[in-house]
Amino acid sequence: MTHLERSGRASPSLGTGQITKWTVINQMMREKKIGILCLQETHLTTEHETQIDSLFSRRLVVLNSKDPDRPSCSAGVAFVINKEMINVSSAKLTTIIPGRAIALSINWHNEKKIRILNVYAPNNLNEHAEFWNRISTLWTAKNLEHPDFVMGDFNLTEDPIDRAPARRENESATDALRDFRISLNVQDQWRHTFPNKRLFTFSSNTNTFSRLDRIYSSPAHIDSLSDWQANPCAVPTDHQLVLVKFAPPGLPHVGKGRWSWPLGIITDKTLIENITRIGIESQLTIEQCATHRTEQKNPQTEWEQFKEKITKTAKEIAKTQLAKINMRIKQLTKDLTMTTNSNDIDTSEDKRLHQIKMRTSKRKQHGR
Repeated sequence: MTHLERSGRASPSLGTGQITKWTVINQMMREKKIGILCLQETHLTTEHETQIDSLFSRRLVVLNSKDPDRPSCSAGVAFVINKEMINVSSAKLTTIIPGRAIALSINWHNEKKIRILNVYAPNNLNEHAEFWNRISTLWTAKNLEHPDFVMGDFNLTEDPIDRAPARRENESATDALRDFRISLNVQDQWRHTFPNKRLFTFSSNTNTFSRLDRIYSSPAHIDSLSDWQANPCAVPTDHQLVLVKFAPPGLPHVGKGRWSWPLGIITDKTLIENITRIGIESQLTIEQCATHRTEQKNPQTEWEQFKEKITKTAKEIAKTQLAKINMRIKQLTKDLTMTTNSNDIDTSEDKRLHQIKMRTSKRKQHGR
């Protein structure tokens, strides 16, 4: 499962279309094999939901909750389920607070259900106590079972270590959040696993960092969570993409799946030239088959060979080009980790500016 914070439905750098980001999300979920994606600040109207469903319903199911007053410009939370990985027939959505908090119940494996609460907390810390108390009250009133996961953009941190420069949050807001998660029996498992490590998922325009985006889990799943990540996303946003693998006992092995062309090589000049050359050669051969057709040499076999040749060429180009990108990503990841956990990240604005530049560079590399 994963959580991603987005800034609205469209992006100037991706184009002005209302579904441009969703094209990237669709591709990202396929490539990263994301089963369930939690989104905040979706800004989707009913018209947008219909457009998304018509374009991506083969792979995705989007369960969105709108802000009742301003659906196109305020709040909005959604679950995006990958139908290629998860049977969506059992999916049940419960709206707790429209546009702010929704719960999903779905079969995960062997008829065992998992329950996820997706939240987008207010920016105003003075509203947090009422927000968390309201969710607790409504959760009890709806007679819902404790969730397995609570994730989203919490817009506050619980510990000073989760901010740079380090500082304590509004005490009443923090206390309300802690009381809320204790009542639902969930904990910050990443922090339990890495008690002294620093990781930031959001950078402000004043060059401060914070871990606003988190995944809380039931203590029962401690041994089933692995491969925690916080990565830049191809969708332009000032938040990171937070991911974790959930593999409870008895889950069947899932392979790597079918190979597909990486988006980053589609505009490669060498690849285009090679495909053009192979295409011209294949076309001439197919035309010759009109008068010299055999069982071994005919339009069908030539078409099959054409696809095999361009796939082989694409794999060779990808191996060369993406290897350089992946090496760069690994080095940037290493440098970011060192910078994030350096002793002067709290006191040096230059160090934080340097990290922002590295994060921007890494996002571009991830976007290919």
